[in-house]
Amino acid sequence: MKIKKEFYLTAALAGMVLISSQAVFADVTAVYKMTSRDGNGVQTILYADKQHVRMDMTDAMKNKTSMLKLGDKVYAITGEVVQDLSQLSRMMAALGKGNKGRHKTQTSIKYKDTGKTETIAGITGKVYRFVENGRSHEVVLGQNKDLQNAVLGMVAITKAATGMMLFDSMNRIQQDISVKSMALLRLDDRVRLKSMNTRSIPASSFKLPAKPQQMGGVGNLIKGILGQ
Repeated sequence: MKIKKEFYLTAALAGMVLISSQAVFADVTAVYKMTSRDGNGVQTILYADKQHVRMDMTDAMKNKTSMLKLGDKVYAITGEVVQDLSQLSRMMAALGKGNKGRHKTQTSIKYKDTGKTETIAGITGKVYRFVENGRSHEVVLGQNKDLQNAVLGMVAITKAATGMMLFDSMNRIQQDISVKSMALLRLDDRVRLKSMNTRSIPASSFKLPAKPQQMGGVGNLIKGILGQ
């Protein structure tokens, strides 16, 4: 199963979110525009609570894939095909432990406040610059608890779906206290918040369209990698 690179990119940046577990928020729908060399895509986050989160990803060719978190499980949905990713999560977690000592230690990302502000989708944020892997980037981060809650749900989907955090940058971002409580509004010209609202989300958005299938070939492939 192919999971879009833009999804992981946004999930990595969403790792700067920090919200109290005791807080209660309204339903949140956040829509991001994703721009790549292949064209424009859309990523929509539907957040009701920590147990009910949905990610809808549409690429430039209008292909749609969804990730649905129900409780502690995450499902991948393509059309009427549903796959339970719990098995994949356990395998990826085991793979991550096996490679734990092979990753290089990376320094934390430092965000420089440019002193500028930018309003995106009605939310005003600060413009920062940072350097990663020798490349300079511009990011706009805003203080909005509803949006923070939505992207925190996206982080939960990533972790539950894979059993581990795939990007060292998530840990590095969380080390910067000055931005860890802020939410992503824009990253360069690749990711941009289109809209965010707190209207009630229909319960049907969090229902599976069919009975989940087994992982099949993907599961066997990972088992082979792990030597199981």
